[in-house]
Amino acid sequence: MHALLLLVHSLAVAGEIEGSVVGDITYEGGLDETATRYVKGKPVSIKHSGGNVVVRCIDTEKLSARLPYVVTGSDNGALESTGNSIRLQAVDDGKGGGVVGTQIPSKRSGVSSIDVPLTVNIPVGASAISVSQSGSGWVQVQGCGGAVKISAGSGGAYASGQYTSASISAAGGDVKLVQEGGATLTGSTSITSAGAARVVLSTAQGGKLVAKGAQVAVQQAVLGGSQSETSVSGDFGVGGPTISISAKGNVEVSAQ
Repeated sequence: MHALLLLVHSLAVAGEIEGSVVGDITYEGGLDETATRYVKGKPVSIKHSGGNVVVRCIDTEKLSARLPYVVTGSDNGALESTGNSIRLQAVDDGKGGGVVGTQIPSKRSGVSSIDVPLTVNIPVGASAISVSQSGSGWVQVQGCGGAVKISAGSGGAYASGQYTSASISAAGGDVKLVQEGGATLTGSTSITSAGAARVVLSTAQGGKLVAKGAQVAVQQAVLGGSQSETSVSGDFGVGGPTISISAKGNVEVSAQ
């Protein structure tokens, strides 16, 4: 359901034409949805077609989503029509899992920008979280566990928590994965970044590392395989999955 919408002139003056003041107009509102039939512990899938995405696993009973928006431009009617066309959905998938999705209209004449950041709160314990974000913006997943999959369109991607496996890609920014609380990856993990990549693992983590980038720095002792300034491959620790990292920028792998 759409929240109260405000149509206001921006306080910032864009310019003056023949003595008249010309300013941007903004149309503002927000949407809130709750997946009342979501079962704690089940997977959650999230798709957002524009704007930043923040996913938090917290002490809550319900899966919920919040989508505030600000539409900016010069035409009142176009702004209102665009704002009223924005959609948010948070439902169950029929098997207890959660599905969150948005529908963001394309910019039309009289609309200069659409700002639509999405925040999703998930009960702690979800077995898998998948986030697909297209358009401008970055993705951040905090405090979650299980298997995490992130695809960021034009910004970066960041995940911190206690994951069993990870598949994270960012087509236009950096990627960072931080394992917390001594958690170790047990499943194959893949990191792909158009920028830099930083991976922080538990000191107990072992496995096979394959890392490529402009420069590669690995804190852990890697045995066998091959090592160069731009590529490191081999085994580290005692047993574990394959961790593949590919970045156009620098790669850093460390332990904590």
